[in-house]
Amino acid sequence: MWFTPESDALAYEAPGHHGMRMRRIQGKEVSPLPDLWSACLDLEPGGHVEPKGSPAGKLYLLTQGEVWFRGGAQEVVMHPGDSVFVPPNEEREFKEAAGQKARLYLVMLERFPPL
Repeated sequence: MWFTPESDALAYEAPGHHGMRMRRIQGKEVSPLPDLWSACLDLEPGGHVEPKGSPAGKLYLLTQGEVWFRGGAQEVVMHPGDSVFVPPNEEREFKEAAGQKARLYLVMLERFPPL
């Protein structure tokens, strides 16, 4: 078993991510998961991610706050307990939507079968 206490999650940065604290919680340098990794994303009021696609599939789960999210041509406002899956190469962007902190959990699927 690989256990990651929140206090030990490894901070990282990514281009195009603004007003947010990102911490890797599993995979990559944290645990031996070759095809996926996960992170905790804490968005400050106004925190956002610029539009971009990538070859990985992305699963987001909101646990706190509200987040406006666009994947491809579809837009939603996420509330705690809501989730979004963005397939590989689909452009996505999101931003904190209520003027308060928000928390998203992300699972990145590095190898994903074609849809």
